[in-house]
Parts: sequence; C-alpha cells; structure tokens
Amino acid sequence: MKKVVLLSGASGSLGKAVSEYLSNQGHLVYCGARNPGNINMSNDNIRPLKLDITIDEDCETAIKKIIEDEGRIDVLINNASTTLHGPTVEFASKDFANILDVNAVGAFRLMKNVYPHMKNQKYGKIINITSLNGLISFPNFGLYNASKFAIEALGTALSYEWQRDGIFVTNIAPGAIKSEVEESSRSLSHKSAREKFLVLRILMPLVSQQKIISKIEAVINSSSPPAQVILGMDVQITTLLKRVLPFWAWDRLLRFVWNKK
Repeated sequence: MKKVVLLSGASGSLGKAVSEYLSNQGHLVYCGARNPGNINMSNDNIRPLKLDITIDEDCETAIKKIIEDEGRIDVLINNASTTLHGPTVEFASKDFANILDVNAVGAFRLMKNVYPHMKNQKYGKIINITSLNGLISFPNFGLYNASKFAIEALGTALSYEWQRDGIFVTNIAPGAIKSEVEESSRSLSHKSAREKFLVLRILMPLVSQQKIISKIEAVINSSSPPAQVILGMDVQITTLLKRVLPFWAWDRLLRFVWNKK
C-alpha cells in the first residue's frame, strides 16, 4: 500500500538515495530540505518541500501542507543530521547548541507536530536515523556523540509512550556509512581505527546506503517494528564488547585504540 512519507535531510547523499528508492516503490515522498531546489525530481512521487528543522514555523507549516494535500501522513523519517569532529574543547558553546538543534531538537519538532495527526488516524511510523555514536561515545566526536545519544534516548522514550496510539518509533543506528566516510576521511583531524588496524577493515566493513534503505523499508512494512535496529558489523561488535567486557577492560581497549599511532 502506498504510504505518504515525510523525509528530512532529503538533499543529502543518504536522503537522496532514500527518497529515490521509496518513491520508485510507489510511496509518495515529501522531501524536506532548506533549499528544495536541490531535490532531485527523478519521478512523479517526489514532492520537494521547504523545511528547516531548526525553525518551529517551518516544521509546523510542512506538516500542515502534507495533511492539507494528502489528508494523512503515514511515515516520518528523521534523517537530517550534521557532524562535528575534532578536539571537543576547541568548539564553542554555540557549536554544541547548533548540533543539538539539528540532530535532536529538530527531530523533536517534527515528531511533536506529526503526533496529533498520527494519533487521529491511529497509525504511524517514525524512523530516526541515529548512529553508533549514539550508543558509544568516541573521542574527538564529543558534541556529535552527545547529539546522537540525545535522539536515541528521545526515540526510545517515545516508542513506549506512543505505541498505545498505534504509532511506532524506531531508531535505526548504522555504523560508519560508506559514502559519508569517503567524503569526510580527508578532513578528519585524527586517524580512524580502521586506518590504524587492518583487521578492523576486514571485520568491520562500512555500511552501504542500500542496507540502511532496506532496513527503512522493513520498518515501514512491518506491523510491529522494533524500537531499535543496529546495522553494521562495527555496531554489532563494539556494542557486544561494551556489554560483555568489564568496564576496566573496555576502558583499556578504547584507550589503546585511541592512543595507537
């Protein structure tokens, strides 16, 4: 059945791939972006939508337009995100406020505005694209970690609060995404663990956009999707180690990886 979907961050690499795939599957995808002119109109099921998730009025107006045009909204995908990396102390407090506003508060704005409509229709799926950095805090990503921990916590709470209304909230936490790593690798201020250790490149391959899209599709099609989906061998291995190792062993492991030249 065709769904009416709102996708934030639709002009980014992952957003473009998600919108193209879902629209080709017959879903009507409203593609939110600060500059809707950057949206690729690859087929008739794509609807560009001006949306700055850091502005209350933009979020309210976007949801209102979809309801006026379609009469419903079935799926919200909170994909918009920004990244900061480098020594945490070098960032200003406004940098912290800005990344929280985009990665966590922006998603909250959309969820808050879509909630009454999904409640009235007694149906809805909300998908938050989070990160391994929302499960484990890594050095030189202090502000980014904090923002992703925030959206993980928010999504988990709402998954319990809203399920009685027929609304399912799912956090999809991918590991390092192939396209994003390729784009940002030259700008990193430190060597990544994969650069330091060949075995990690073998054991923890990068996550493809298609795998993320497949999980999004699975959540949309599921009658009872889970509150959290982890995706990628790096997420599976690191979260398992953190869970089973005593804290002192996990702490030493992380320090060893970080201090390795």
